[in-house]
Amino acid sequence: MKQLIFRTIYLFSFLILCVLVFTLSSPALAQITSSGIAISSPVNDPDAKDGDIICTYEDGNRRCNTEYDPGMYGVISENPAAAIEDKDLQNARLLITSGVAKVRVSSVNGNIKQGDFLTSSTKLGIAEKATRNGYVLGAALEDYESNSAEDIVSIQVLVNVHPAAGLSGPRNNLLQFIRQGLTVPIVEPLESLRYLLAVLIILIAFTLGLIYFGRTSRAGVEAIGRNPLAGRMIQLSVFMNVILMIVIILVGLVIAYLVLIL
Repeated sequence: MKQLIFRTIYLFSFLILCVLVFTLSSPALAQITSSGIAISSPVNDPDAKDGDIICTYEDGNRRCNTEYDPGMYGVISENPAAAIEDKDLQNARLLITSGVAKVRVSSVNGNIKQGDFLTSSTKLGIAEKATRNGYVLGAALEDYESNSAEDIVSIQVLVNVHPAAGLSGPRNNLLQFIRQGLTVPIVEPLESLRYLLAVLIILIAFTLGLIYFGRTSRAGVEAIGRNPLAGRMIQLSVFMNVILMIVIILVGLVIAYLVLIL
């Protein structure tokens, strides 16, 4: 009986020792920087680092260089928890497209709080806090504060590239659409055309609405002057024309919005 107890204790101690040795001697476990599944993808940017945001452009995958870039694809992860590698790809890097990953960030657009949306920035491959509607990389899982916009650190981010709404009001959205339409790079003419077309539709809608309102108002005033007894009917007609003007403007805004999101 004693021998059985000693053998059990010895075996149990040996198993614990093996687990400790394996854990301490395994460099991969100590260096894991993400909990997502990384996928091999070609990256035409030899200077890209672990934690950089990669965008898809016409000339290939490389570090993002504009804010709220719709081409955001994923984040470089040198030591992911799991990976699907393709040895035949040239210039391949492991990218996390969904899941938790370490991302390089800066406070150029304000300090980052847990839960804040992050997006691409004008700094190559670096994420910043998202403060208006547009494409975001995902949500921050850690706080980061710095008085210097030049400081770059890595924090945990829940990567989920998608367009986010509700970060700014309608007025900022309109200004955003106009600004982006004028600043889209020449290398993306289709994106530029979409924004310019949306702005043109909005301007046409407002112009038609104002012209229609001016004509109906002037005609109504003249009609009341000629026939005061029919004042109520004329006022009702003017009111209906005002409603029609508002409908014209709203239809223009809806069409412009559909052009931008489709």
